[in-house]
Amino acid sequence: MIGESEEARRRILAMNVGIRACRRCHAAGHLDEAVSLPTAHDPDSEAPLPRILLIGQAPSRRAMLTGRAFVGAGGDRLREWLEAGGVPRADFWRRIHFAAITQCYPGRLPGAKGDRVPSPAEQALCRPWVDQMSELVRPRVVILVGLLAAKTFLGPIKSLSAVVGQTVERDGVLFIPLPHPSGVSRWHNDPANVEAVARAMRTLRATIDAERL
Repeated sequence: MIGESEEARRRILAMNVGIRACRRCHAAGHLDEAVSLPTAHDPDSEAPLPRILLIGQAPSRRAMLTGRAFVGAGGDRLREWLEAGGVPRADFWRRIHFAAITQCYPGRLPGAKGDRVPSPAEQALCRPWVDQMSELVRPRVVILVGLLAAKTFLGPIKSLSAVVGQTVERDGVLFIPLPHPSGVSRWHNDPANVEAVARAMRTLRATIDAERL
C-alpha cells in the first residue's frame, strides 16, 4: 500500500510533467513561447514533505535559465530573511515548496527594466496549478512574496506596507506576506519596512518552532 507521503510525491511529479507540457497561455495568444518552471522541491527526497509553501508572481528570466526560483541577489536576500524565520540557508530547497501565480516567464515590461506582471487572463489560466499544489502540499504556512501574490490570496490591498508584518490565518493556514526581495527595490530602504519583514519572520520562526515544521 502506498503511504500518504509517497502518493503525494508521485502526484507532485505528475503535476510537474503537466506544468512542463502546459501551453494554455501560448494557445490563448498571451505568450509567444510558453516555458514553465515547475516546483523547485525535489519530491523524491526521503525527507518529510515540507508544509511551507512559497508563492511568488512568476519565474524570472534567470530562474528559467537556472531551473530554480529566487537565484541571484534577490534570492540571497530572501534566504537571509527566511533564515531569520527559522529556515536555514542549507535547507531552503528542502524545507519549502515553490509555486507562482503564473508558472511561465512573462517577459520584460516594454520600455522598463522589470518583468511584466501577468495579465488577469494569464492568472486565471494558471490558477489551477497553484490550487493543485496547495491541495497536494496541504501547507501549514503560505509565504506570499510580492504584491500580486498578496492580492491574490488576501484580497484587495493598497500596498505591501499595509500587510507586510501582519499575518492572516484561514482554515488552518497561516498566510505571511513579504515584499519581493529585489535588490533594486527602494521599499527595503525604509527602516519601518525592514522591521515589518523582521516581525513577519519572528512569526514564522515561532510557528516553525511550535509545530516542528
